[in-house]
Amino acid sequence: MMLAGAALAAPAALAADGKALYARCVACHGAQGEGVAATGGPGIAGTEAWYLERQLQNFATGLRGSRPDDTRGQSMRAAALTLATGAERQAVAAHVAALPRPRAANVAAPTVAGRNYFNAICSACHGSNGLGNEKLGAPRIAGRSPAFLAGELAAFRSGRRGAQDGDRLGAQMRAIVAMLPDATTERDVIGYAASLGQ
Repeated sequence: MMLAGAALAAPAALAADGKALYARCVACHGAQGEGVAATGGPGIAGTEAWYLERQLQNFATGLRGSRPDDTRGQSMRAAALTLATGAERQAVAAHVAALPRPRAANVAAPTVAGRNYFNAICSACHGSNGLGNEKLGAPRIAGRSPAFLAGELAAFRSGRRGAQDGDRLGAQMRAIVAMLPDATTERDVIGYAASLGQ
C-alpha cells in the first residue's frame, strides 16, 4: 500500500516542482497553458507529459527550433535550454499535463470528407478517436484548437518540423501531411480532429 501511494504521489510532486519552473513559460503559453495569441504561443494545457518531454528534448538537442526560418521554434529552443536537466523537463511536462485541457473554440461542423481523410491517413497513429498512441509516439489531437493543428501541419509541410536528420517521427508526419491533396481537405481534416471529444 505504501509503495502504491508513493507511486501515485510522484506525478503530483513532479507537477508541484514543475509549477515553479513553468513560470518562465507563462509569457508565451499562459498561466494555465491556454496559449497567448499575441506571442503566437500555442495552448499546451493537458498535453501528455511523455509528448511534452520529447518535444522539450527535441528543442534542447536542435531537432526542433534550429532552422533560421523558424523564429518561434528558435524562441522555444532557447526556452527549452533553460531547463538544464531531464528532471526539470519532466517536472514541467508533468505540470502542464496536469493543467485542465480547454475545449477547442471555433470548431466548424465536421465534414464527411474530413472524417474519411482522417480515418484514412491519421487514425493509424492518432487513433480513430484522435486520443493518440504513446507506443507510436502520436499525441492526442482530438479537441485541439483548429489554429494549433493548422500551425503544426504548416510547420511540417514547410520543413520547419520533421526535416532535421534524426527526427524519424517528424519525417513520418511530413510524409503524412504531403498526402493531403489541397487546402480544403486539410481544413476538413483539421475540423474533424478538433471536433473529436467535444
